[in-house]
Amino acid sequence: MRRRAALLCWLPVLLAAGQSGALASGPAAPKTLTVALPAGTLRGAEVDGVRSFLGVPYAQPPVGALRWRAPRALGPWSGVRDALRFGPECMQGARAASGVSMSEDCLYLNVWVPARRSRRQLPVMVWVHGGAFKVGTASQPVYEGASLARAGLIVVTLNYRLGKFGFLAHPALTAEDPDGLLGNYGLMDVIAALQWVHTNIKSLGGDPRKVTLAGQSAGGAAVYDLMTSPLAAGLFSQAIIESGVFSTPTTPFATAERDGAAAARSWDPGATDAAALRRLPAAQIQGSGPPLAGNFGPMIDGKVLPEDIATAFDAGRMARVPLLIGSNSYEAGFFGDTGKGLAQRLGESWRRVTAVYDGYGTHQTELIEKQLTTDMMITAPTRTAARAAAARGAPTFLYYYSYVPPAQRTRTPGASHMDEVYALFGHLNLMPGGAAADAATTPIVAALQERWARFVTTGTPASKAEPWPPLDLDAPQLLEFTNSGAVVRSNFARERLDLAAAIPAGAVQP
Repeated sequence: MRRRAALLCWLPVLLAAGQSGALASGPAAPKTLTVALPAGTLRGAEVDGVRSFLGVPYAQPPVGALRWRAPRALGPWSGVRDALRFGPECMQGARAASGVSMSEDCLYLNVWVPARRSRRQLPVMVWVHGGAFKVGTASQPVYEGASLARAGLIVVTLNYRLGKFGFLAHPALTAEDPDGLLGNYGLMDVIAALQWVHTNIKSLGGDPRKVTLAGQSAGGAAVYDLMTSPLAAGLFSQAIIESGVFSTPTTPFATAERDGAAAARSWDPGATDAAALRRLPAAQIQGSGPPLAGNFGPMIDGKVLPEDIATAFDAGRMARVPLLIGSNSYEAGFFGDTGKGLAQRLGESWRRVTAVYDGYGTHQTELIEKQLTTDMMITAPTRTAARAAAARGAPTFLYYYSYVPPAQRTRTPGASHMDEVYALFGHLNLMPGGAAADAATTPIVAALQERWARFVTTGTPASKAEPWPPLDLDAPQLLEFTNSGAVVRSNFARERLDLAAAIPAGAVQP
């Protein structure tokens, strides 16, 4: 079983306020250009060898009568549409510090393309942002894709509906359309964005046959989910899951419907039918509570997600595409007091834990709790998902990210949740706590970008000079990104992860 939305990433909302939502200018002033797509003609910008097209709509605005419905196709627009600024971020409980407005009208994507046209169509990476399915946006500075585009990829980032607007099940919505697509509107948005890519990316120099769906935390969980969705079949040829497999099961539809009905009563007890619910002001629905409040996330709806995701993987009912998957060494460091008190709750079992765990070399109870929590929450479930994919013949490449920037090594014992994203997108300078983007950190950025780009391009992150063996169940290996470089490990932390997998997930929280 895998822990999901309750512990998924919302670090992006903590990025410094005041970051501009407009196209970031580089040393050279951007020049504008137009390109004709099946969707319509776009005016984008080019700077430092990368073209960008921001705030491109990929579906009709899900407002009014389209609230809590599957995304509707957007017809071609006439004239030239400016794609120079990000579109609004989706409704959420806290602003994502992206510098753009918040709106229900938020189904926009962004594209970064190498300016130098290749004779071949370029591979595409479609990135799904994290945020516990409740917060975040593609316009946050950390997801700016120019650096990755210089590695030879077309990078697409997208907004998708969140929280109460993206994952609401309610008896009134079910009664309105019992055979329709219900509940998983945010995941349907990701599918609609993939469909947009297939229709339009060739006009931007991309290869619609070489699309990798990638994401971290909630974004990684969305990839994990959609690998089992019949509605996403054929829309991506490879998958990347970064810290996105958790230990809790997928929410049953009946549970989501019960929770949704309870939430709706708090908005307006008199709004009992679908039409009345759709007339409620967005701000009234969103409310002013904590940003991660409420159980709003993916659910087993029978269509988008036919069954529990772990069950589907274990049975081989998932897309058997090349998979790059992994997690970080100190995931729990991001989640505050999660895991605190494990030593007391585990009782006599704690002796076994201390015999296996060293707390990142400190033998301190608090850090042993963090290390065990990291393994229980994400590391062990990630290993299980990777094994399931490999067992069904999917080329699977497992990683473990333990790199810590030099400036932070005296303050943290490992890589926290989302740390690898800053390196992947080339924005280590945006890491909380400070991380210089200099000669000391350049190698980790190059290591991730080169291997991820190689995977998106060829289906394998390895080369003769940089080995990364696919997961072999008889002789399991992974690639660890350490402070001193990338190292192939065999039977990585097997005793530790076997122990973590055997402890009930409920022990993490009191």
